[in-house]
Amino acid sequence: MTGADPIPENVKGHPMTQPGQTPPRKILLATDLSCRCDRALDRAVQLSQEWQAELIAAYVVDPAQNRQYRFDRTPASWRRLPSPVERMRWRLKRDLGAAAEFIRVIVEEGEPGETLLAIAAREGCDLIVTGIARDETLGRMILGSTVNRLVRGSPVPVLVVHDRALRSYRSIVVATDFSEASLQALLTTSALFPARDLTLFHAYDVPFSGMLDERDYVRNLRTMEKDLGTKFLSDERVDAGVRAGADVVIEHGTPGRLLADYVENEHADLTVIGSHGRGVLFDALIGSTAQSLIESLEGDLLVVHYRPGKG
Repeated sequence: MTGADPIPENVKGHPMTQPGQTPPRKILLATDLSCRCDRALDRAVQLSQEWQAELIAAYVVDPAQNRQYRFDRTPASWRRLPSPVERMRWRLKRDLGAAAEFIRVIVEEGEPGETLLAIAAREGCDLIVTGIARDETLGRMILGSTVNRLVRGSPVPVLVVHDRALRSYRSIVVATDFSEASLQALLTTSALFPARDLTLFHAYDVPFSGMLDERDYVRNLRTMEKDLGTKFLSDERVDAGVRAGADVVIEHGTPGRLLADYVENEHADLTVIGSHGRGVLFDALIGSTAQSLIESLEGDLLVVHYRPGKG
């Protein structure tokens, strides 16, 4: 495991800043035991230490693969068939050393996405952490079907890890459309990661802009969007420190493309989006037509699903 930087004193053990929100007590690491999940493993360990949370590593065995492995009629003479749990514990100990002793291991058989969601619900996990595959030939990230299912279907936040956990998150961008879902994402972010550099990023597109007096229209629309941003941050649920310290960036253009460009330009560690699963911003980031964005987004991504009555 790569050692992360120490947590700043004003962050480590910091109480949650939002009423009704507490640090995650249980983190679920969704892993397939491949090297592509190493970064997710390192980040999950770092966060569990920061929040003093229990870390559960879950591995779902494909039924077809399991049957083929179990009933191999011509095994090598030296081959011993360890249980999936034994195999997983060996991998964790190899990668983490003594730290692996504090990770609880769950191995189940079934369809990966649905089974992982069921495990998270049964164990009462507050956060799911997962990795993302890389196509070494093309040098790009690939959003797998399991990750896609977790991102779309989990009622608790899902952290998709791209980068190595070299340090705790410091620079965070929260994408917003000034909706209640975006507000919940902001509240969750400020509660999970207090005292960090926080940027609210809002991009708006102008439909049929070629048919309008674009310069005046965009100017007026920008003024309206700024007013919405001010009102958004003035919500009484927003922590005073966030209200005073957060940077607000408002741009005209395609939201998904501008967000990716901004995150790359500013070297943000973490991007956060809030969604109820059907929103325009969510579709722009997760939808199949623009799936390449989440695959190429710099840094890690936290998806917070909107839950009415929370925040």
